Amino acid sequence: MAENTRGDVTADDDSPRARQKSTATRFFLRGVAISLPPILTVVILLWLAQGVHYYIIQPISLGVKFSIASVIDDSRELSVLKELSPPVSLLGCGTNYRISKAHFEELQERLQAEGKRVVDRSWLNKEHVYVVINTQQAIPYADHQLVVRNTSSGEMPRSARGMYMIVATVKHFQGQFLLSAFAILITVVLLYFLGRLVTNRLGAWGVRQFESTLVSRVPLVSNVYSSVKQVTDFLFTERTIEYNRIVAIEYPRRGIWSLGFVTGESLLEMTTVAGEPLVSILVPTSPMPVTGYTINVPKSEIVDLNVTIDQAFQFCISCGVLVPEHQAVTTESLQKALARRLTIGVDQPAVTRPTEAQTGVSPEEVAEDIDPKGEPV
Repeated sequence: MAENTRGDVTADDDSPRARQKSTATRFFLRGVAISLPPILTVVILLWLAQGVHYYIIQPISLGVKFSIASVIDDSRELSVLKELSPPVSLLGCGTNYRISKAHFEELQERLQAEGKRVVDRSWLNKEHVYVVINTQQAIPYADHQLVVRNTSSGEMPRSARGMYMIVATVKHFQGQFLLSAFAILITVVLLYFLGRLVTNRLGAWGVRQFESTLVSRVPLVSNVYSSVKQVTDFLFTERTIEYNRIVAIEYPRRGIWSLGFVTGESLLEMTTVAGEPLVSILVPTSPMPVTGYTINVPKSEIVDLNVTIDQAFQFCISCGVLVPEHQAVTTESLQKALARRLTIGVDQPAVTRPTEAQTGVSPEEVAEDIDPKGEPV
């Protein structure tokens, strides 16, 4: 065997350096395995929260602000306002303002009475002062100063509606937080009434028409919509099929075990031909357990599993990765399970199968009908 002149650690090297490197790698991978689940959980939750805020809460907040701004809008057209000549500078807007006609006439009368040519700043009633925000509109001085105090110079809106959307946020909601909370409340109320609407016949008919006449006719949109609808129906819609038992069956052939949901009793004619009670079982497909195969199996050939419906769904969705903790196969758990089964009855088989009297076929005859690969002949 050629000497390793580069000093690399080979696969069969049992030196302390190799063991130290293997231990360090194992510790590193263990640290990654421990840290990734909480990190990915936080990242996914933040991503979902950001999507909800950006696509739901923020549009509703904008709608609320726009609606309130439409009501409280107290802007004026420049054509109905007057300009002082010579102008007097005001704090926060300089000379970029106009005043109402009534106040203008009042100031002119006072100038004539006191024999002055320039209006004194103290004479100005700021309730009648309007700050110019564009070439056509001006808003009251108090509202303008409120917007100035709560925005930066680069964020100042250029329209009266935009100005009053900020006024609505600050004056009526004391900030963005309460406005977002109000938007969430509106979202919950809207979803509640939407749910009530689509549960009646007219609403359900409208949803079906929308899906059949509009969504299904757009090729790419129909594929995405159908996939998303399956997921959302599984997560948020009440299950129309009531599963009462989680069982294991040998399907699609002997030796291959599948998980199934017992949905009820089988059909009369099937039960009559089988000569023993049958149950209807839904064998789910991964990773979408809401779809699958409906089969009818003799009660004597099913094994009841000690798992909940949610655990069974998690097992199917994860393609067998998420195993319930009490069902994880370890040396200790396997020994305890075998000991418990032996305690119940030594003669009780691990898997309940029909007897020779029930089927009329001996075990030897069954074995003859199976080829060495396990497939039926």
